[in-house]
Amino acid sequence: MAVAREFLDSDRVNFLIWRYLLEGNYRETAAKFQKEWHVKEPHREFPFARHVKGHALVSLINRGLVYCALERQHARNQLPPDAAAEAEALQVGVFGPLNLQPPSKLLEEEEADDDAEGEEIEIPRKRSQQLEPEELPAKRPRLTNGYENGTGVPVPAVPSTAAEATPMDIDQNDNHAYPSPLEGERAPTPVARTDGPEQGTQVDKVEELSPETTFIRLVDDARGPDATPPSASAASSENAPILLQCEWNPTNPSILAAAGTDALARVWTVPRATAPESGQDHVAPPVHSLVDPDTPRTTTVTALSWTSDGAAIAVATDSRSHAAISVWSVDGNHLYGFEVAESPVLKLAWNPSNTALLAISPDKGGALVTVFNPGTSSSIAHSLPGVDIGSTPLDATWISDTEFLLCGGDALLCLRCTESAVVQAKRFETKEDDSFTQVLFDWRSKLAATSSEKGTLDLWDESGQRRSISAHQGTVTTMAWQPLLPSQTAADDERLIATGGDDCAILIWNARIPESKAKCFLTMDSPIVRLAFTPDGAFIAGATASQVLIWKVGSSTVPRASWSRPVHPGWLSPKANLESDEEDEHCLCWDANGQKLAYGSNSRLAIINFSR
Repeated sequence: MAVAREFLDSDRVNFLIWRYLLEGNYRETAAKFQKEWHVKEPHREFPFARHVKGHALVSLINRGLVYCALERQHARNQLPPDAAAEAEALQVGVFGPLNLQPPSKLLEEEEADDDAEGEEIEIPRKRSQQLEPEELPAKRPRLTNGYENGTGVPVPAVPSTAAEATPMDIDQNDNHAYPSPLEGERAPTPVARTDGPEQGTQVDKVEELSPETTFIRLVDDARGPDATPPSASAASSENAPILLQCEWNPTNPSILAAAGTDALARVWTVPRATAPESGQDHVAPPVHSLVDPDTPRTTTVTALSWTSDGAAIAVATDSRSHAAISVWSVDGNHLYGFEVAESPVLKLAWNPSNTALLAISPDKGGALVTVFNPGTSSSIAHSLPGVDIGSTPLDATWISDTEFLLCGGDALLCLRCTESAVVQAKRFETKEDDSFTQVLFDWRSKLAATSSEKGTLDLWDESGQRRSISAHQGTVTTMAWQPLLPSQTAADDERLIATGGDDCAILIWNARIPESKAKCFLTMDSPIVRLAFTPDGAFIAGATASQVLIWKVGSSTVPRASWSRPVHPGWLSPKANLESDEEDEHCLCWDANGQKLAYGSNSRLAIINFSR
């Protein structure tokens, strides 16, 4: 009898996997494995995952059922003849016995065992078998994801008039068949799947945006005799520009700027249009340059930044180790320029009133933060000796017209601009092992957020109080505050910030609550490289090295739309092996109306049309 019961327990090994699969799609399952079982790349380490396409839940479960049937048959063949006969008589399925009443012989043996264990066990069991139907206890709720028959509609818990037999032990404290690797985690409450274009949309019916895509030609055909011929595509030319940054004009939804190698600094006027005709790869909307015509092709445009009103844009160039910053009007007229002591300029940022421009650059083995005043053509600076921005990248964000935060490594500083210098106003208390990579400030809550290579999200209030959240397993690669329009009102107890990481997860946090629990948990098939909210905060886009998914904030069960990179050599990094996934920079940003999404990497820049 003990051997037969041990055979019944063989299916329990896989039960947690099936429970997760029933709660969501394959990618959500993989994310749970990664976060709870510390599996770095579940989509590569699990043997079945690499053969299953995204959202192919039915295929995955079918293969798993076949595997379990074979495994069960093999286990039965290893049992002694008597035990094998007992197991065969039980007619055990994947999730339990197929018959409510066991064979009489097995029943007699179980009752004999119960008699030996004590009368208090025997009485309840026999009593339950003798009760009339109207006296039977209510059926225990089953462990499901809240959906029956694929309808997408939650099924309410209704007391049953029939007893349900289950061979699985259920923990009455949390209703789990077996404890989750994360202790105390409860099965999620079933919710109606109302995400997507219409109610009941399933993952495999998410809107595909690839047909609504145009590609901007990055090669400048008007650069003179040394320019790439018009017949050569940007991807096939060895001199194709490498895209480093792209930004939509903050007020005009048809104006897009991009910067990169090969003196790439241009502004396109991109109307909302349908996808290009068949065979047409790149489009050529009206464009003007943000560098002088005689600028050498070896020049790299390292950074750009729009003013908040979209009237001007600052551009940083690096030519033969000589750095400069120029400011251009939105229609392409040069306004003024600044010299920089050492190249390259890695960061540009305007203050809220557009009266000061911040720049970060190296300086004699250290780092230099310079603030330029366009009105007076003057500048002030703050030096950081010994800070190597090559190994310790710096980031900065304005918190007022005269103050900004600077982070990098284990340092977080508040710097203030005076008439003659940039001085340190405050040094935040940090730890030696902090590895800050990005800092963002929220104007509504007055909270600052820093991300780190350790996977930690830190939230700082105005007094310098710090709250740390263990957000990701691995580096936090990107983060973004949810923007709200001035006319929008938000709950006093909610301020959302999203983080993406190397663990293929996107999490949305409420920065105003003390609990370190994400409000939304989104997953993709590879590490997250960029996040972007629409300007009204209604949608969020997450990008990997091959895909973009768009969710509606607050309704994140099913993506609203998806976009996959078409096969093209222009996506590949010229510095990497063609078979490697390594890439350089990625760009992701929404236009001012939240209807066009720009996604760029290496020598390709895609404009994705999105309809709400």
